[in-house]
Amino acid sequence: MSEQAFARDLNHSTLAATQVSSVSAPGPDSTPLGRQQFIIAAAIGLAATIWLVFLSGWLGATHGSLIMKRQNVLFDSDTNLWIGRMIGNDKSLEQIVHPLEIPLWRVPCRAMAHIMRYFVSRDNASILGPRVLVDGIAGLGIASLALLALYCGVRPLRCALLFVIYLLFTSNTTISLPEHFGISNGLLTLAFVVSVLVSSARMRTTALAVLTVLTGGTSVTGGMVPVICMLNDAIKSLRRKMTLLLIAIPTGIGASMLLYHVSKSIQRYFGLYATFRWTHHPLMALNYTIHMLVLPAVGPAPGIMRLAGWDMVSYEPHYAPLGLDAWLGLQGLGAIAWFILLFQCLRLALRREFLQPHLLVLFAWLFFNVVFYNVWGRELMLWAPAWSWVLMAVVVMGARDLPLKRLLTLFVPIVASQIYTLLAIKSALLTITE
Repeated sequence: MSEQAFARDLNHSTLAATQVSSVSAPGPDSTPLGRQQFIIAAAIGLAATIWLVFLSGWLGATHGSLIMKRQNVLFDSDTNLWIGRMIGNDKSLEQIVHPLEIPLWRVPCRAMAHIMRYFVSRDNASILGPRVLVDGIAGLGIASLALLALYCGVRPLRCALLFVIYLLFTSNTTISLPEHFGISNGLLTLAFVVSVLVSSARMRTTALAVLTVLTGGTSVTGGMVPVICMLNDAIKSLRRKMTLLLIAIPTGIGASMLLYHVSKSIQRYFGLYATFRWTHHPLMALNYTIHMLVLPAVGPAPGIMRLAGWDMVSYEPHYAPLGLDAWLGLQGLGAIAWFILLFQCLRLALRREFLQPHLLVLFAWLFFNVVFYNVWGRELMLWAPAWSWVLMAVVVMGARDLPLKRLLTLFVPIVASQIYTLLAIKSALLTITE
């Protein structure tokens, strides 16, 4: 081989290695990502998208169904209003919290609906198109989480078991609906995974900046996650990170109070669902916090809020979470098994030094949600997509060192409980006829 040919091959090899390392450079105690890992993650993402599209249809997100005729049928969701904004020309009544929702997603939803017209009727396509778009973005987030699991050394069999659990999460009932929750869930997951896997500082910062606009434009609080990831990347000292967090908490509270007092729109929107549980009902706030850790993964059988002409499947039929008696029997076993899986994986993940800074991001976001949704908001299942991905991220980051027999032992009651819950939700929906 001539020197010129050798030099050319060497340059090509170096360039290829650089391109790969910019998106998958292994850290300490991690697994290099190759073509096989990307194929597995893509397959999981595709399966997730297909499952979510099926789930939304199974739950009744179809043309002419009750969910499309009025809001607040399933966990306080406003699916019909969202479709009216994306496919129709309705104005957003919530622009203050979804500032760029219409500019970002109306055209893609209409484009996907147009494509679906080649397969189904125009009316059905107007619902199926947004479903495919929303569930595709959620599926992209799940694919990225699968890639994170493989990067953390989780073997394909364990990965398959974990993502069966994740696809059966009770929170997927709202993620799968054609509304902004599935979009936010996918983008938030993707932002976190980008912060872990992309080794090039320039690519990482650029991607997170774009995701800040997409997540914050879709739901204003979601923009915090990529910002937290960038700050976590920029500040290396744990002491400085904790100091910043301690400063950010009172600053955020103060800024929120100021906005509340100067903006009539915020007063009106916030006042509708303000609860202030931490100060008014601290024991109920603790109850909500426990629910936030288990309800997205393994919910009990739901209740039904009975209002004339506005019956709704709900986990808060009396404006408070279902009591502990809802967890009796199989659902209790599933909830306990999920808690064991979550906290054992957390313990194992904390042992891996290179994961600790990233776990801090997850803790910060989960902490914000625990505080925020105990001050404002009802129907936790509606908002659960904001943090359900955090619970699964913790699991996949620590699952490598979990004994397979233990995982299988926990897998059975969790999945059995999840299937029971989905069937119970469907059964409850069938009792609502108007």
